[in-house]
Amino acid sequence: MAEGRDTGEEVTARKDEDLKDDTSGVKPPVILLSSIRWGWLWQRHQELAVLFARAGYPTVFVETTGMANPGLDRASLGKVLDRIVRSRHKGGKSYSREESLTVYAPLVAPPTSKIFRRLNRKVFVPRIVRDLRRITGPDPVVLAYPPTRTTLDILRGLEPRLTVYDHVDDYVRYPGVPKDMAKTERELLRRVDLVSCTSTALLEKVKPVRPDAMLNGPGVKFEAFHAQSTDRTGGEINTVCYFGYIGRVEMDFSILKAVARAGFTLRLIGDRGKAERDLFEMPGVDYRGEVPHEELPAAFEGVDAFIIPYRVDELSRNVSPSKTYECLATGKPVVAAPLPAMVDLGEHVYLAEGPEEFVEVLRNLPGMETEERVRARIEVARRNSWEARFEELEEALWSKL
Repeated sequence: MAEGRDTGEEVTARKDEDLKDDTSGVKPPVILLSSIRWGWLWQRHQELAVLFARAGYPTVFVETTGMANPGLDRASLGKVLDRIVRSRHKGGKSYSREESLTVYAPLVAPPTSKIFRRLNRKVFVPRIVRDLRRITGPDPVVLAYPPTRTTLDILRGLEPRLTVYDHVDDYVRYPGVPKDMAKTERELLRRVDLVSCTSTALLEKVKPVRPDAMLNGPGVKFEAFHAQSTDRTGGEINTVCYFGYIGRVEMDFSILKAVARAGFTLRLIGDRGKAERDLFEMPGVDYRGEVPHEELPAAFEGVDAFIIPYRVDELSRNVSPSKTYECLATGKPVVAAPLPAMVDLGEHVYLAEGPEEFVEVLRNLPGMETEERVRARIEVARRNSWEARFEELEEALWSKL
């Protein structure tokens, strides 16, 4: 055991003591200030919200308060209209299928200009704070995601008993974000009680400001995705799959196109976003659209291998793809760009750089696969379940309470 780390008994004892001091007799409320919408691509934000609720914490998932101005296309304007409608309905509240979990859609302006920020500070943020206090009561635990001025203003109003910066992306490098995002992120890093990073690259980035930051990477609903595993090795690779947000800025579309041109069936599952349209018109591309997360494992029927075809640059190097352990849990081979997070998993994924290497590795997989590789992939996924990730984070929270 690492020196200075609490034992499970000590953490449990402290939890019990804190709960005795809590006059309500229940675990503290948890608010997640998310950077995505509840109904969008299912990932860490929603998974942690569900796990907090199941563990007995009254939980509120606050949908994104924005990091950039919305586009003027029909889809973007539709999302804005939807947010306005939902924010007015029942005070922005809706309920998930999980007991003790509320989804809240805030009405807020993007923090991209002085006038928008003034509007937020004077009008929208006070309303958000009032609503959240009404839902949760005082002294919540808050997990913050987008490191914006809006997030800082909401935290100031809420006065949480504990604040966590759950650092999942290098937001500063994303297009369209406020020019002072690096400054507001530093401010957030300094004021929170705990910093959790999803990749070693992000951890190293924040170390100068927060040497106490912890690593808590992506996870997997292991049993659901392992249900699609197979003991077959050495078979021909016919169908190759990418699932997730296809239009993400880190995507290398030249790799996807090269895989389709090489004669593989390229199965794409997820939101197209602003992905290159000609990709979906290519022969061999099997686009399945968006699939609810609980139905995703079944959508892998007939898939022989997965790919994670991102560009490797300053924007993507801090990314630890949320789908990694979901792919590995199936036991099927994974070919990935050499992001630092993928290099760390080099024993369990096949690394390839650029279109030609991706195609070459996919063609050579039948001769490289072994039963030992399959078992090792499944085992590393088993050790990285969402339940394990949640337990690590929960223990760190209680060590600060």
